[in-house]
Amino acid sequence: MKHRLIAFFASLLMLAAPAFAQQPNFTLPQLKAFVAMSPDAFRQEIKRQGFSYRDKTTTEWVSMVEYDKFAGDHTTNVMKSTYVESRADENSIQFSTTDKAVFDVLVKEARAAGYAPADKGRIPGGETYQEFKRKNEVVRFVYPKKESGMGLSSYTAVVWR
Repeated sequence: MKHRLIAFFASLLMLAAPAFAQQPNFTLPQLKAFVAMSPDAFRQEIKRQGFSYRDKTTTEWVSMVEYDKFAGDHTTNVMKSTYVESRADENSIQFSTTDKAVFDVLVKEARAAGYAPADKGRIPGGETYQEFKRKNEVVRFVYPKKESGMGLSSYTAVVWR
């Protein structure tokens, strides 16, 4: 009986493994929905998709929680920033991936959804960014430095309410 249970659980794990090993492909509406979720609902959803807890930073103004997922040669990081009520309009989701194709799909979605190119610039780390705006909605796409050094370059999308 013990061997049957072990074989049963091993087969369940093998069936579930492909779902956990897939690179997540979030859409812009999904990322926007993450911004609106409570921290607990977000944690449950992101863990359901196979992400692992990475880090949490809390100050008197903001709580930032990060999750990682490794699939094949690519890494995905999702961070939810939840601000105090007086600064709730700054709540955001930061989605970073080493898979440029996944990132490019998000940029195309933003354009197709009517977001127009807006501010462009460079952040202190040397990466460039391009913001897209639609009414009072903002999405920022951050591109890696040209000489990113070792490892795969990371592409980032930051979505605000």
